[in-house]
Amino acid sequence: MLANAVIVGVEKAGTTSLFRALSAHPDVAPALVKETRYFHPVMYGTTLEPLGEYERYFAEAGDQSIRLEASPRYFYGGRALAGALKETLGDIRVIVVLREPVSRFLSFFASQKARLRIPEKLTVEEYLAHSDAMDEADFLDPENHRWFGLRGGFYADWLPAWHEAFGAKLAIVDFDELVHQPEATLRRVSEFLGLEPEPVSNVALPAENRTASYRNRQLQWLALRLNRRLEVVLRRHYRVKQRLRGVYRRLNGRTVRVPMPDEVKTLLTDRYREPNARLSAEMVAWGESVPEWLRPFLPAASPSRTA
Repeated sequence: MLANAVIVGVEKAGTTSLFRALSAHPDVAPALVKETRYFHPVMYGTTLEPLGEYERYFAEAGDQSIRLEASPRYFYGGRALAGALKETLGDIRVIVVLREPVSRFLSFFASQKARLRIPEKLTVEEYLAHSDAMDEADFLDPENHRWFGLRGGFYADWLPAWHEAFGAKLAIVDFDELVHQPEATLRRVSEFLGLEPEPVSNVALPAENRTASYRNRQLQWLALRLNRRLEVVLRRHYRVKQRLRGVYRRLNGRTVRVPMPDEVKTLLTDRYREPNARLSAEMVAWGESVPEWLRPFLPAASPSRTA
């Protein structure tokens, strides 16, 4: 069996929480791991593994109508990856969650530090300088994805390809709506997937992958390694994972705060102004609801339809 519903993006926009909530539905068979990343090679010009490797992620699926995975980096594969999904998986439904890009950038930046992928003392300004020096060819190396934080918020560069490939079978969800109106959002997504919404309409949306920092680097390294190795087991025993995560955060976690000088916030806002304007125009043209954070960029003559 293969997936017939995929959450394709974006990173640091609540995709894990959405995946977990939908997985609670009795008619949903989630992948054994949330992020199979099976189609990542399409982004980097390498060869996909045999399809049997992908089928293994759904080895425990029964007669549920939806088989779900969520690999939020897929979004950035654009037309090539959308085409690969359609060719391999056929008539599927695709979900993308979008988040206000400055907030998403800060969350991504903090998460890369927490995952030990960039130096702990690195400033936002230094990060931007490093990433600005990179070109498209540099990002063909998956190791450089850690520097994709700014570029990852240029949603207008990739969303049209997904809309072109999937049309009415693409659902665009707003992160703020998911957080602040979870019941209505889960109902809408359930109906989009052809599911009876009642089983998830009252599910408390779990706060997954909330970005935090650490006290001890060596202990953090060990915890990350164990989490990767035990992901399948921990996903099957979610309550155990929650307890272990709570204990670990009390032991080695600490609140993370990203210093944000006014001039840096202004810089980020300016960098996202043009892609946000394109995104708002695209969503209006498609008849999509425009999220609150995108309203200032609506074309002057467009109706202010909001999410």
